[in-house]
Amino acid sequence: MVLGRTPAGLIKTKSDGGLRAVNCACCSTCPEITEYYILISEAMYNALRVAGSASASGGGSEYTGCSFSSTTSGANLSECGGGVTFYGGVTCTTAAQEYNSYIGFAWQIAKVGSEYRFGYGAGGSFGILSGSCFNDIYAGFCYTVGFFTSWELDTNGGGGIITNVGTTTLTTSAGSLTFGIWNLDNTATAFLNINIT
Repeated sequence: MVLGRTPAGLIKTKSDGGLRAVNCACCSTCPEITEYYILISEAMYNALRVAGSASASGGGSEYTGCSFSSTTSGANLSECGGGVTFYGGVTCTTAAQEYNSYIGFAWQIAKVGSEYRFGYGAGGSFGILSGSCFNDIYAGFCYTVGFFTSWELDTNGGGGIITNVGTTTLTTSAGSLTFGIWNLDNTATAFLNINIT
């Protein structure tokens, strides 16, 4: 007989030795996010836990003459988080060649006490060996510094040689969350738009 849940969300059941807590597939709980998180509303937490469908678009450029964009009709979604990654060819106007590229975003959610928490990260890059889409740093290698998302940089505003070059926007039925995309190249641009329905 089910008698209720523990504070950690486990189900209490009756046994010969009294009450015991068991963790089962029907009562899964998300891992506790203890650092690198932001507080979100209960409505946003609930909207993100609905493993519905997602659509997204994204892309960016790191150097003059090099850019990519990509779209997807799906994302990896679960009760405890999700993620999207876009892969696309980069056509560099100065070399008229294709280069590998990707940009992504991943998140976790958890309820800790009375708080609803959201942790996030990921990144992306241009250029995988061969050709040149700008002046080579190393012969035969298309150099890239990469894109990344960072709770710490979003919190303290970056600084030094690290530049905010765009945004990731995660939209749900409960509203939107927006995060920075960072790069060492201040001429780069990047964007991600993720919609969960």
